[in-house]
Amino acid sequence: MSVDHIALRRLPRPSQVVLCPDCRQAAGSSYPTCPACTIAIERFWLADWRALLAQEQIGVGTADERLLASVIFDEGERHLWTELDIAMTLLSCGMCGSELGGGPTDCSECAAAWGVTLWAETVAGRKGLVTGNEHALHVGRMILRHRHRQSADIIQAWSRTMPRVLTGWLPSTAAAQHYMGLIKAGRFDKIDQELAELDRTINGSA
Repeated sequence: MSVDHIALRRLPRPSQVVLCPDCRQAAGSSYPTCPACTIAIERFWLADWRALLAQEQIGVGTADERLLASVIFDEGERHLWTELDIAMTLLSCGMCGSELGGGPTDCSECAAAWGVTLWAETVAGRKGLVTGNEHALHVGRMILRHRHRQSADIIQAWSRTMPRVLTGWLPSTAAAQHYMGLIKAGRFDKIDQELAELDRTINGSA
């Protein structure tokens, strides 16, 4: 098994920011607690994983799938970082028993698992196989999936960022700092007003 595809590119991205039919927030905001928001994000990762299962002739939900997940994680950078991410959802941490990477903040094994998938992305990035937008999606998914490992401000920032990043948008450093400043100041009305204007710009150019 080797990396013969570029991660996260099997499916076309949405061209517009839309409301989630379940939670009525921008689609992706409430990942992973909202089913529709979860699908909005996870389907891009699962497309890579299911292609791998088909290649290996392994069924979803089988013991062989869990065994494959263990092999993928052990082999680290030899595989797509999206495959590593999904493998982690199928594995339990040997130290804390949580989903691998999703344990308490003091679990060193879960922290190390984050390092493995980020390193795999870094290796791909050095080959020119990862864009800044894809890096943002990778980090954002990890943060939102395991919210208890992050500060409330970080969660607020990524919950609002992910629906826009899904369309291919990427904030500048200055814009990211601006939005975080508004969040820290509790100006959620202001940031949501500005994001509504951003959505009109994104949707208008689709």
